[in-house]
Amino acid sequence: MDARIEFIFREATHGDTSFIEKPSFLELIFGRDKYTPQEMRDTWHRGIKHGIEIGLIKAGLDGQRIELLNNTMDIKHSEFIEKLYELCDEYGCYIQYHPLLGMTIISKRE
Repeated sequence: MDARIEFIFREATHGDTSFIEKPSFLELIFGRDKYTPQEMRDTWHRGIKHGIEIGLIKAGLDGQRIELLNNTMDIKHSEFIEKLYELCDEYGCYIQYHPLLGMTIISKRE
């Protein structure tokens, strides 16, 4: 799985206690469902990661630009990215992240 997805997932689920609560009195008497709490938690986490993955894939160019700028800590890198986007506007192209191909340059005229 993509490292970005893992990072966003850990950030989003920090402190999440879903499916780890202790069984209630009635559950102790009548039993629990056929799935264990750990199986339910694992399924819950896989669903969240899948949703993050779909969101990142479907993110438009503006969303990718914002994400790239937010994840750039170094000021020199931020300046480089801003200049790169200025050049893209000047030459009529844009840079897009594709999950299978990586960074791609696409003409705005297409």
